[in-house]
Amino acid sequence: MNNEPVKQKRQIQGKVAGVLNERELVINVGSNSGVQKGMKFAVFANEETKLYDPETGDLLGIIDREKVRVRATEVKEKLSICRTYRELTIGGGPLREYVESQGYLGLSHLFDLPRRVPETLRVDKSAYLPPLSEEESYVKIGDRVVQVPEDD
Repeated sequence: MNNEPVKQKRQIQGKVAGVLNERELVINVGSNSGVQKGMKFAVFANEETKLYDPETGDLLGIIDREKVRVRATEVKEKLSICRTYRELTIGGGPLREYVESQGYLGLSHLFDLPRRVPETLRVDKSAYLPPLSEEESYVKIGDRVVQVPEDD
């Protein structure tokens, strides 16, 4: 039996070097850093969020706030062009399809119901962490990027 520790792959990290358009950005790591076409990265807010115990006031930990996920579409030695890839389902439900099939195209917008709704936590909204400020929510040059697992 082999008792050697399992080597974990090094997580590639970098920064946003440029924003090309609303779906593409450039990061400052490329093939020299191990980036390969298809790798996924999360873009994080620059400021981490500190969480405190509501009873003791002790620091519980620090979490990152994610802005967006991107996938490398073009990889060069020192940079990679990445593009957004996740999609949301936002309408066109079965009722709309039925209304359209019956020839009521002018009314179909009234039945634009979501096909999927994600499960959410039922919590008091005052318990939510404050959202990123509008300024901080934009992807900017210098934002941190971190490789995410391929099973995402």
